[in-house]
Amino acid sequence: MGKLAIVFKEKWNRFSHYLRNILQNDIACLCITPSLYRRLIYNWLGHNVKGVVFPHCFLGVAKGKLTLGQNSFINYSCFLDLSNDIIIGDGVSIAFKTIFINASHEIGPIEHRAGKGINAPIRIEDGCWIGANVTIMPGVTIAKGCIIGAGTLVTEDTEENGIYVGIPARLIRKL
Repeated sequence: MGKLAIVFKEKWNRFSHYLRNILQNDIACLCITPSLYRRLIYNWLGHNVKGVVFPHCFLGVAKGKLTLGQNSFINYSCFLDLSNDIIIGDGVSIAFKTIFINASHEIGPIEHRAGKGINAPIRIEDGCWIGANVTIMPGVTIAKGCIIGAGTLVTEDTEENGIYVGIPARLIRKL
């Protein structure tokens, strides 16, 4: 009986992972799925979405959760890794094709440079504006009121009320 329970649990875990992926990334992300239903699906799956997630966004099916604050939106075709939590505050605007990467690797030995896997949460504080095609790396906090210019690679925490651009991101002006 114990062996059967273990096999069933393994099969169920695999199936629930597959089902979660279908709901999040095949049904909720469709253009024909109304925004309210999309939010309901995400919240039913354990996320905390109060804002709007536009169609064609990919939400990873790992252990991380998405928190999206009031009056915030994630535009079309964004990628959210969710190997760890992504916390987005109130009044945040995220342009299309933004990538949130929660996971990476330590630098390994010469035989295999992609070493041990690591992951960390990402936090976007209230009032930020994230431009198109921005990439945000693991463990980054984008401070309150920041603007991140299109195409920027954010590898480190930002200061409040700054405009950041470039690869890697650099402060060009305080607001």
